[in-house]
Amino acid sequence: MIAQWVVGLDCSNAILCSAKEGIGINEILNAIVERIPPPSNTAGCLLRALIFDSYYDPYRGVIVYFRVVDGTRKKGDRIYFMASEKDYFVDEIGVLSPNQLQVKELQAGEVGYLSASIRSVADARVGDTITLFGKKAEIQLPGYEEVTPMVFCGLFPVDADQLVGS
Repeated sequence: MIAQWVVGLDCSNAILCSAKEGIGINEILNAIVERIPPPSNTAGCLLRALIFDSYYDPYRGVIVYFRVVDGTRKKGDRIYFMASEKDYFVDEIGVLSPNQLQVKELQAGEVGYLSASIRSVADARVGDTITLFGKKAEIQLPGYEEVTPMVFCGLFPVDADQLVGS
C-alpha cells in the first residue's frame, strides 16, 4: 500500500514509475497533458517576460533565460528591463534543446534565452520584467524584489579539536 501523505503532499494520484525499468513513462506523459492546462493565448498583448536566470559569456555578454508571459519577442526587438530601466537590441533569441537553438520568435508560454550584448549581469536581474522599449507594459510581473547582497563563508579546520566550542 502506498502512503497517502509523504512530506505533507497528497500522493493518492501518484503514478508508479521507474525510468531505469521503463515503467510508467507513458502514464506520466499522458498525465502531464491531461492535468496541466496550456497557457492562455496572450500573443496580442504587450510583451511581458520574466527573467529566471542569467549568466555572463565573455564573447556574447549576459545570456538571459526568461519565460514569455504575454506577447511575443523576436530577434532585432528593442527590449526594456523594467527594474533596471535599461534597454538593448536583441542579437539572438532561442530555446534550449538541450543546447541553445536559435529561433525566429518566442510566444506566450514559451521559455527561451536571449543575447543582447549586455555587459553587466546587474542590468538583467532575476525576477525582472522584460518588455518592448517602444510599447512598454504598464505593470511589471508580480514578485520582483531587490536582493540584499550577503556573503556566506564556511570554515573547516584541519583538526576537529580546533572547532570553537569543542
